[in-house]
Amino acid sequence: MENPWPSRTSSASRQATARAWEKNVIALGLAAGFLEPLESTSIHLVQSGIARLLSLFPDKSFCEVEIARFNAETDREYADIRDFLVLHYSATERDDSEFWRYCRNLEAPDGLREKIEMFRSSGRIFRENNELFTEASWLAVMLGQGILPQSHHPVARVLDDEETLTRLAHIRGVIAQTTQQLPTQDQFLQQRGGAMAAEERRIA
Repeated sequence: MENPWPSRTSSASRQATARAWEKNVIALGLAAGFLEPLESTSIHLVQSGIARLLSLFPDKSFCEVEIARFNAETDREYADIRDFLVLHYSATERDDSEFWRYCRNLEAPDGLREKIEMFRSSGRIFRENNELFTEASWLAVMLGQGILPQSHHPVARVLDDEETLTRLAHIRGVIAQTTQQLPTQDQFLQQRGGAMAAEERRIA
């Protein structure tokens, strides 16, 4: 099946699609592009677009170099998020409908394919360009979709098994001790509700 995904870096792909910044018009959020809402990214894309605009804020000349940089970074951000979304579908084990069979047979985008191959090889995950989804997010979806590493990072062999188990036990202990000091959800809501009521009475 032909690869339907434009490259992150291909200038031809950018020229073939609408640009987020064209002359004196700048599209932000959903106006710049729509992504499958499987993961809620719209607010983030609005905020990152505004931050990018502020860093490249133009004068009346609207320099094309700055516009090109804005568009390139916007394209890359959308592609990074797209790859994470596509992972949910391309790695699925579902085959109970034509939709899921189609998704499973799609050729993965180049960036996603590289991430999967790297993870399968050694369990490594690289976060590209400070992308929205962290290593923990990629790990959760890959393992959840049954993508397992064939090996592990060599640094894992620096400590012997006993030391590794000791350190893991310490981490579990710290987590358990911390959670014991926190209120339950019901307790928190009751405390918060009482505090809000007291504040409302004070204002009134």
